[in-house]
Amino acid sequence: MDGRNAAGDLTVVVIGLNAAATLEACLRSVHRAVERAGLPARVLYVDGGSRDASVAIARRESAEVIELRTDRPTAAKGRNAGWRAASTPLVQFVDSDTVLEPDWLERATRAIQADDRIACLFGQLREANPSGSLFNEVCGCDWYVPPGDWRMCGGNALFRLGALRDIGGSDEQLAAGEEADLCWRLRQRGWRIVCDAAVMGHHDLGMTGFRAYWRRAVRSGYAYAQIGLRFARTTDPMWLRELVRNLTFLPAALLLAVAVGLAFGATGLAVLAALAAARLAWKFGALRRRIPSARLRTLYLAHLSFLRLPLFVGAVQYLARRRAAG
Repeated sequence: MDGRNAAGDLTVVVIGLNAAATLEACLRSVHRAVERAGLPARVLYVDGGSRDASVAIARRESAEVIELRTDRPTAAKGRNAGWRAASTPLVQFVDSDTVLEPDWLERATRAIQADDRIACLFGQLREANPSGSLFNEVCGCDWYVPPGDWRMCGGNALFRLGALRDIGGSDEQLAAGEEADLCWRLRQRGWRIVCDAAVMGHHDLGMTGFRAYWRRAVRSGYAYAQIGLRFARTTDPMWLRELVRNLTFLPAALLLAVAVGLAFGATGLAVLAALAAARLAWKFGALRRRIPSARLRTLYLAHLSFLRLPLFVGAVQYLARRRAAG
């Protein structure tokens, strides 16, 4: 595999679209991390067609700018344009609403070079603005990923350029779920995807209200369905279990409640509710180490319970569009 034994220089690829509110802080954090790592590095900003001052900000912050010419900008197109412009052995992708930790690049480049089977290394994210909204605070709890080998990464991750070339990068037809697809193809070639225990950066979810929360969750359900069906018949199905759960949980729960109510009346429903409450109580305790605040744990469990609805809606939307497209 090309690039497995390479070490040294680094390219940081920041992608964004109408990112003026966050881009300056993002790029400054990148420069700090590059300086701390002590590696010769290029910093590229790939713009998806911004109508604000994003491009001007990027140039002011000493980033090379690539402007995409597309009527349908996606993260996959932005990242592909970035790594294809790179010639260094390592490429760090950064979303424009993310601020890197100062020591991340130093730690990550050392870790990825320690094992030439690692194609992708990523760390922990923290919510940058938990006080911005209740949705930011609660959904920020989703960021945690147990350290070790993983099936996929998120948008912020360090890659070997040779590994990206090996599989041709991201699928530009995917508007969501492109990271899962990319990592699936890497793993089929024998590469490792590794999560590090260190904090990689702080990401701003930017959810100011319920509408943004709902759209994000529906989009996730759509992506689960698209990727789940794409790899359903392979020896390594990706997100198929999640797709089945997203499609069946709500109907099954409703049918169970109706059946129990008809068979056992109010007593049966009370027992069913007690069992559901016991399950939530167990989860509440299991989350104590990761989420010390009892208030936040309660809200997070409410989020996980409600999430079943928009995930179901997103899955149904994808299936409907797939059927309509033949």
